[in-house]
Amino acid sequence: MKRFPPAVRNAMCGRDIAATLVPVQLDGGLWEAVLFLRLAGPECKADRRTLSRAQGPLAVGIESDVIEDPSGAVVMLRLEVHTDAGDPFAAEILLTPGCNESHFEAMRLLGGQPRLCWFFGDADAAVLHAQSHSLSEEQRRGFAEIAQDAARHDALIRCTGRYDADAALEAVRARYAPRTDAAALS
Repeated sequence: MKRFPPAVRNAMCGRDIAATLVPVQLDGGLWEAVLFLRLAGPECKADRRTLSRAQGPLAVGIESDVIEDPSGAVVMLRLEVHTDAGDPFAAEILLTPGCNESHFEAMRLLGGQPRLCWFFGDADAAVLHAQSHSLSEEQRRGFAEIAQDAARHDALIRCTGRYDADAALEAVRARYAPRTDAAALS
């Protein structure tokens, strides 16, 4: 793959998204959840250089959690790519599997697939580096449990009639918004 798939590229470039997890069929094989990371802008110049020169896999990390908002569940995936030992490239992906079929399918696939593929691209989504690593049974079970926790939380919220994935997503985004007011800085 020389570039991200057109649908992924258009979605990421059109909304200035740095990372996404989507179901993809690689080389005509089975569907699997795949990570795409787009390193754009001058702040990622050193990372892009490291990725384009990499001869093998880079150290990567992924943490996941369910954020249970009163309006619905948001799954957070925090990615770290160790392009620089002292300053890894980090990105967070927020998924609403209770509302978005692609998010639900990606989480379902993570719970069962044998590997996780990572594709790293530049501002135009040209692939600079790609790697994959095996997922252990424990890792797959962890992803499956997170998907189940999100589904369980959303089912309870739906029973109350208060389910609103957009409101849940916005509440989580607001937690990450930079605060510059005097109260937040003291």
